[in-house]
Amino acid sequence: MGDSYVTDIAEHPACAVLLSAWQSPDAERRRAMVEGLGIPGPIALRSRYRMLLDPQAPAGPWNPGLTPESWARQLRLETEGDNAVRSGALTVARDAFRALLAEAPPDRPRVAAVHAHLGLGKVAMERNDIESAAEHFAQASAAADASRYRFGRAQTLVHWAYMTLWHHSAELALDQFQEAASIAGALDDPVFQGNALLGAAECAERLGQLDRMERHGKDAYATFVSVRSAHGQGNAAQRLAGWLHRRGRHAEAWEWLDLALAAFRQDGNPTGLANLHSLRGDLLLDERRFAEAGDEHGRALELATSAGLSRARAHAVHDLGRTARGLGDWPGAVALFTRSLREYRDLGDLLGMSNAFGKLAEAQEKCGSADEALRTWREAVVEVEHYRADHQEDRFQEEYRRRFRGIYGGALSAAEQHRSPETFAVVADFLAGRRLAGLLEASSAAPAGEAPDRLRELLAGADRGLLAHRRGAGPDADGTRRESRIRRLGAFDTRQDTGAPADKSLDDLLAAVYLPPADEGGALLGALPDGCHALQLLLDPVEEELVRWLWKPPGGKAALGSFRLTPPALDLLSVLRSGERAAERRALTAEDLRPLSALLPAPLAASLLGAGPHDLLILPAGELWRVPWGALPLPDGRLLGEVAHFVVCPSLTIQRQLATREGATDGPRVPVDVDVWRSPLVKHHPMDLFQDHRWNPRRLTSAAEARDAVCEGRALMVLTGHGRPRPETRHYLELDRDTWLLPTDLLGRRPPRRLALIACWGSTSPGRAPGDPISIATLALAGGSDEVLATVGELGDSAPATRYVEMVLNALPEHGMAAAVHRATRRFLSRREYRSLPVLDWAPLVPIGTHRPTGGRP
Repeated sequence: MGDSYVTDIAEHPACAVLLSAWQSPDAERRRAMVEGLGIPGPIALRSRYRMLLDPQAPAGPWNPGLTPESWARQLRLETEGDNAVRSGALTVARDAFRALLAEAPPDRPRVAAVHAHLGLGKVAMERNDIESAAEHFAQASAAADASRYRFGRAQTLVHWAYMTLWHHSAELALDQFQEAASIAGALDDPVFQGNALLGAAECAERLGQLDRMERHGKDAYATFVSVRSAHGQGNAAQRLAGWLHRRGRHAEAWEWLDLALAAFRQDGNPTGLANLHSLRGDLLLDERRFAEAGDEHGRALELATSAGLSRARAHAVHDLGRTARGLGDWPGAVALFTRSLREYRDLGDLLGMSNAFGKLAEAQEKCGSADEALRTWREAVVEVEHYRADHQEDRFQEEYRRRFRGIYGGALSAAEQHRSPETFAVVADFLAGRRLAGLLEASSAAPAGEAPDRLRELLAGADRGLLAHRRGAGPDADGTRRESRIRRLGAFDTRQDTGAPADKSLDDLLAAVYLPPADEGGALLGALPDGCHALQLLLDPVEEELVRWLWKPPGGKAALGSFRLTPPALDLLSVLRSGERAAERRALTAEDLRPLSALLPAPLAASLLGAGPHDLLILPAGELWRVPWGALPLPDGRLLGEVAHFVVCPSLTIQRQLATREGATDGPRVPVDVDVWRSPLVKHHPMDLFQDHRWNPRRLTSAAEARDAVCEGRALMVLTGHGRPRPETRHYLELDRDTWLLPTDLLGRRPPRRLALIACWGSTSPGRAPGDPISIATLALAGGSDEVLATVGELGDSAPATRYVEMVLNALPEHGMAAAVHRATRRFLSRREYRSLPVLDWAPLVPIGTHRPTGGRP
C-alpha cells in the first residue's frame, strides 16, 4: 500500500465504485457504498476512499459535473506524477501535476487541486526550491481546509514538516508531524501515520530526545511492514540504522541496513539508495575500512548526481571528506569539506553546514592554518546566529542555541587553544544574548501615542531597523532567501499566536529585535574602558561545569582560560537560579559562597589583592548573571565588594553601546534631583534619608504617579517595593496593592538617567534559560539609563538591609553607583556581626551598566 502502481489505475476494481459514491448527494449513502470495499492500495484511490469515509467531510453533492472520463484522467495523472517523484523523474512528475491542476474541477471538494499542488510542492522540494514548495503546500493546505479534506491536510503536513525541520525549527516540525499523525490515526490510515511517526522520530533526534526517536522509528517501521509498503520500510530501516549508528550500536545498525537494502531494491527509490550507501560508508569508516568506505560514498555521489538529488549529493561530498580525514589526507579533506559547505549553503541546510564547518576547521588546523580555522569557527557561529536572528519567537531562538551548542563550544575551545581573544569575545557575546542589544540599538525617544500603539510602533520600527542593519553591508541574497524561508515556513505554525503585542510574552515581544550577528570581536574588546579590569565569563554550552573566561587587565592584553567548577559550586549555581530552592538561597552567607570564588580567575584575584580600590567590569553570561558578585570571598578573606568598584553588564555589545553615551562631564553634582517612591507594602526601608542639602527630593504621592514618573527621564529615581518573578513578564515591581511596574512599561519610554530599584529580582528572575537577563533594570539600561542599581535575587525587607541600602543611597550625590556600592559594602561589613548575615541583606544589590570614571566617558 502506498508504493508505485504500475498498471492503469482506471481499471482498478475500486475505481468505478468510488466514482459512484463520489457522485451520490447523500453522505450516509456515500459511506455505505464504500464501507465494504476494502482499502485501495494506490494513493490516488486511497485518498478519495479516506474522504468518503470521513465523518467530517462536507455534505454533497460533490463535483456534480464530474464525468467518468475526467475522473479517470485525474487518477492517471496523479499516479503518473507520484510514480515519477518516487523514481526521481522530476520533469515528468512536474508535467503530470501541472496537467492535473488544469484538469481539476473548480467546485468543491477540490481534491484534485490539493493533490496537484501537493505534487508540485514535492517536485520543488526535491529540487530544493523551498520557496516554490512552500507556496504550493500553502495552496494545497488552503484547498484541503476549504474542502474539509482532512486526509489532504495530513499529507501536506508531512511534507511541509520536513521543510520546517530542514529550514526552520525541529520543535515546530514535531508539532506538524504530530498533527499529521493524529489526523491519519483518526482516519485509520497507517501509511501516513507511519510517515508522520518517522518524521517525528527525526525531530526527536534533532532535539536530543533519543529514546523517543528510536521508539517512533520502530513504530513507523512496524506500521509499514503491516501494510507491505516497501518504500516506507526502506525509509524507516535506513533512518533507524543511522540513528543507531550515532548511538554507537553498530551491530544493530548493520541489521537495519540489510532490511533497508532489500526494501529499496524492491522499491527502486534513488534517494533511499543514495542514503543507504552513505550510511554503509559511515559504518565502514568507523571500522577504519577506508577504501570500502570511499567506494560506498562514491556510489552515493554517483546516484545523487545522476538523479539530481542535491541534498544527497552534498551529504556524499561531505562523506568523502570524512574518508580523506580518516586517511590523514588533510589537504584533500579541506577541499572536500569546503565543497560540501558550499553545497549545504546553497541548500540552506544549517545542520549540514555546521557539520562541515567543524570538520573544515579541524582539517585547517591539521594543515597548520590556525588563523583560517579560527575564521571558520567564527563564520560557523555567525551562520547559526543569522538563523536565530531571523526567527521571531524566543522558543525557536533558544532551540537553535541548544541544537548547535557544539558549534559554540567548538569555537570557544579553538579560541582558548589558539589564544584568540577576538574569537572568544564574539562567541561569548552571542551566548550572552542579542535581544537587549538589539533593543538598545533601536531605542530612541518615545514615539507618540497610547501605550499599546507606542509598543507596536517601537517593535515594528526596531524590526525594520534591524532588517536594514542586516542588509546594510551590501547584497545578501542568501540572507534574504533564508529570512523568506523561515517566515514562510513559520506561517504554517499550528500553534501560531496572532495576538496583539500586549498578549504576547515579553520574550516573544523582544525576539523581533534580536540583533543580527557580526564578527567584530576586536571592536568589542577595543571598546572596553581604559584603566579597568574586564572579566567576561560563561559556562560552556556543551560541558556545563566548565567555566570559560576572558580577563583584560588595565592597559594590558586579554588573557583566556578555563576551569571546572566543583560539585559544591555547581550546586550553589543551582540554588541561585532555581525557583524551587528559595529557602536555601535566602540562608546563604558569604562563607557559603566560597566555592564560587573560583569564578574570579587566579590572575585577576591576585591583582585584586594589591592596593586598591580596583575598577572591575564583569560581563557574566547566562546562569552567572545571578551570582551576588560583591559577596565572593578573595584568598585573603576580604570580599569582592570590599576591594573593587565593580559593575556588571549584560554583554560586550551593550557595553560598547553604553560607552558611546555622554556621561557626566564634571562628576556628580549637588543638590541631586531625585524622585522617591516607597511602596506602603514594604515594612522597612523608610526612605527618610533625603533630608540634607545634597538632595532635592520629589516625594511621589501615589503609585500611579510613580509609574508615570519612571518614564519622565529625570536625573535620579529611587523605587522601593516588592519585586516578583512572573512567567509572562519575567518580573514586576509591586508599587502598591494592585499597582505594578512591568518590564513592558519601559519599552519605548525614557527612564531616569540613574535608577535605583530597591526590590527583589530587579535584574533577573529565577528559572530562566541562559540568555539575555531581561528585566525592568536591564530594559531601563536599554532605554536610556546610564546607571541602574538593582538586585540579582531576593533583597531582605529587614533592618540590616535597610541600613545597607541607606549607606549606598547616601553616597550617590558624590559618587557613581559602583563607587557607592563599594563604600557602602566596606562600611557595612566593618561591623563584624554583619559579615555572617545572609547575603540577601546586602549582596544582591549590584550596579548595572559600564565603568565610568569621574569626568565622563569610559
